[in-house]
Formats: sequence, structure tokens, C-alpha cells
Amino acid sequence: MTRFAIVVTLKLKPGSAEAFKPIILENATAAVRDEAECHQFHVLQSNDDPDTIMFYEVYTSAASLDAHREEPHYKKYVELAGDMIAERDIRMVTVLNPGNVADTLGAG
Repeated sequence: MTRFAIVVTLKLKPGSAEAFKPIILENATAAVRDEAECHQFHVLQSNDDPDTIMFYEVYTSAASLDAHREEPHYKKYVELAGDMIAERDIRMVTVLNPGNVADTLGAG
């Protein structure tokens, strides 16, 4: 079985990364915790440019992403972080091997 995913690259306005990180991390945590069809939501920060943030989100289907965008935690993220984002690139992709994930519960 395949899964639907998005890979998002954001270019934040200069110096916004530290304020942005807790907002997106709260959204990512809530998505995985509260949405049965959000299977992974990883937030990455470029080592070369701290104002470049990437997300890797895995959902059951494209409809699951649409449902995510209706959740209160997503709407809060948009409201709080919208002005920090200078550029956004979203790629919709298919995960060919969704089961290739180690059980990391409890890992630190």
C-alpha cells in the first residue's frame, strides 16, 4: 500500500526561525497525535540556512491532508506563522515504502 505525502520547503523572513520553530512543532505534534490519518510529520531545518525549514508529512490520502487543513491546530499555525514565511514550495508525492520506519517511541 502506498501513502500520500507532501514535502514542503519554506524560506522564512530573515531572523524568524527561532520564533517559527515552536509554532510549527506544536502543529506537527498535534497532527500526529490527534489525526488518525496523519502518520508522520517531520520538521527539518537547513544546516546551511536556519531560515530554511522543511516538512515531510505522510497521510493516508490527499483527502487526509485536506482534513488536516481544517483542524484547529493547523489554523492556529497559519494565523501565528503566516507573516514569517517569505516563500513556500509544496511537492505532493507518493511514498512507495511507507512501512520502512523504525519504531522510535521512547527514543530520545
